[in-house]
Amino acid sequence: MSDFEKFIQQDLNKAQRAAVEKTVGPLLVIAGAGSGKTRVITARIAYLLQKEQVHPAQIVALTFTNKAANEMKERIAHFLGKHAGMPFVGTFHSYCLYLLKTHVHLLPFSEFSILDEDDKRSMITKLLKHSPLYKKHTAQQLSYSISLIKNQLAHPNQSIEDAVQNQALFELYCGYEKEKKASNCFDFDDLLLEAVKLFDHAQFQRDHQNKVRHVLIDEYQDTNVIQHTLLKKMALEDSQLAIDSVCAVGDEDQSIYSWRGATVDNIVHFQKDFKGTEHIKIEQNYRSKQPILTVANHVISNNKNRNEKKLWSERDGNDCVRMIRCLSGYQEADIIARYCKILQNHKRLHATAILYRTHFQSRTLEEALIKHSIPYQLIGGIRFYERKEIRDIIAYLRLIINPFDRIAFERAINCPPRGLGEKFVEQFFELWDEQPFLDVKGVFKKIVDDGIITGSKLESLTQFFKLFVDTTATSSATETIAKILTTIGYLDYLKKSCEPEEAQSRQENIKELLNAAHFFANQGKGTISALLDEVSLLQEKGAEDDAEQDAVLLMTLHAAKGLEFDNVIITGLEENLFPSSRSLNDTNQLEEERRLFYVGITRARNRLVLTTARYRQTYGQMEQVGPSRFLKEVPTNLCKADDASSWQQYEVTSYFSQWLGYATANPEVMVFQSFKAPETVTANNNQKSEGVTFKKHQTIKHTTFGIGVVQDIEYKQSKTFVTAQFKIGIKKLDAKFIKTV
Repeated sequence: MSDFEKFIQQDLNKAQRAAVEKTVGPLLVIAGAGSGKTRVITARIAYLLQKEQVHPAQIVALTFTNKAANEMKERIAHFLGKHAGMPFVGTFHSYCLYLLKTHVHLLPFSEFSILDEDDKRSMITKLLKHSPLYKKHTAQQLSYSISLIKNQLAHPNQSIEDAVQNQALFELYCGYEKEKKASNCFDFDDLLLEAVKLFDHAQFQRDHQNKVRHVLIDEYQDTNVIQHTLLKKMALEDSQLAIDSVCAVGDEDQSIYSWRGATVDNIVHFQKDFKGTEHIKIEQNYRSKQPILTVANHVISNNKNRNEKKLWSERDGNDCVRMIRCLSGYQEADIIARYCKILQNHKRLHATAILYRTHFQSRTLEEALIKHSIPYQLIGGIRFYERKEIRDIIAYLRLIINPFDRIAFERAINCPPRGLGEKFVEQFFELWDEQPFLDVKGVFKKIVDDGIITGSKLESLTQFFKLFVDTTATSSATETIAKILTTIGYLDYLKKSCEPEEAQSRQENIKELLNAAHFFANQGKGTISALLDEVSLLQEKGAEDDAEQDAVLLMTLHAAKGLEFDNVIITGLEENLFPSSRSLNDTNQLEEERRLFYVGITRARNRLVLTTARYRQTYGQMEQVGPSRFLKEVPTNLCKADDASSWQQYEVTSYFSQWLGYATANPEVMVFQSFKAPETVTANNNQKSEGVTFKKHQTIKHTTFGIGVVQDIEYKQSKTFVTAQFKIGIKKLDAKFIKTV
């Protein structure tokens, strides 16, 4: 028996082996999270080559990224040996480009170029100047819209008017296509469309099907409409299978990219399009402990548009999942940081990930980790205070406290664009070099006095400098940021200059910057100068962490797909946050949000922590929020639910130390089931004055000291005393003199 035969018999489970050895007909392999789907698809290719004696040229395997394709090639080479022939293994786009290059005689032109994204936007920009969409949308947004239209076509010859309801967008689309054709160019999406058109030539389709007898598609849940059409063209003739086998491998429960054009319907309805499809489920999971998988199964079973399956594992476990309700988002971040601190002390931080729904949520987590000296790495994103939109606004603040800051001026002056351009900036700096003792306002005055610019440019420059009138280093950071955003129309600028998803994310980051300013103000650091000092310290500490090897990973749930960790923390499980507010009235979007939660759960190997807060800060106000509906779908017998709202620091440390097996149980820790904890936080054995309720971290207001944040509550006889942090410092006050906000 060869090594490969031993591998098939000994290293594959029954379902995996069935998927490998089924080499005739249409096959749909539903490979659940952590079930070894890459092993299956690569072993299947090796089996075709070695056992079935299929020629490498008769096999085509398609996937979505070059990284995935390279991993598949390495595994196949391991099975076959270095000198064996390799079939085509690559992305959809690379295979389509190969088909076009080798059949140029069937194309509209014999020579063609591929437009990159910059070229595409440049072409759209020229057309946009003559369109009603001008000034309403950017070339970047329209490029995204055109791609989405093409990805959702059932066939390249489908009427575009049927797919595009907006007449102005339809006209721009047609103009763009005409311009491309005149330039003998295709864009990236055209590679798929033009490849499908090749199959409309009967002889080409026959030749292709005679040559390529086995087609395999990885991650089929991520295919879009046109990719599904391409597969049918490659494999079917008159709705019947015309090749030896077609195998799609995927998991509709992990379909989370509809905003890119992917449709879960492709995998759900695969067997309708390919008659006689054999359906194999690979449900054994090699990653997670069974309680984690049972939680995942319960959650995803609430989706209707799916093939039923249940993940299982030989890895038994007990008490693997905890659900923690915190008082606020800030306490949530602090509790997570303390959990990570224990893991760090035991050299287990590197196998830990904190997952969240959207990028702006990283801000409080980053600050808490820095505060506790816990190194972290942000995956698939940029540290909060290093993001472009945050740096843009920070540049304005820097210029206020330091009018000699040339770097800040250069960033701020044309962001958003003011029609001043690079040439003016060069002119401004040349004058500044000649007058090095002038600050930026002095240079501006000299430009005005000398009449160097006039008209609209002068008006734009004047409006820019009005931002800095009556604003100093001691001005309120919160009020100044709000003034800047309103005056320069920065949120509208983001909306116009970015694709919808990106614009939404950047706008959320800006709102989170305002929340940060409010938070620092509540800590007595409300001035522009104090805010910039805090930001600088956070950035400096973050730079030090970059060199750390044992670091916790922070990422969105989307970025976590395909990864796995010993310890996973999923944060912000509240309605309107996760699931997002945009999904609540759309069943399909809500199911995708649930799939995203499922993806997060199934990243965990050993332990899973789910956190939610009662209050989130929005524009400086603590707003009450409700727990995510997904938490109600988690089986209570497998997930211990605890209310941490009133926990002291030592209780948090004791709680996690005991759970991780580093300390004995602490009987003083408060426990609750299904979030039935008392609504208020009390102290001194739950004694409180009648009619008065306060909570730690709650925002309050005093007529003299202004807005503050509760640090401690104390009850003495019939009186309640509240210790709170105000702008001027910490004060202990009789509760009757303060109000909740």
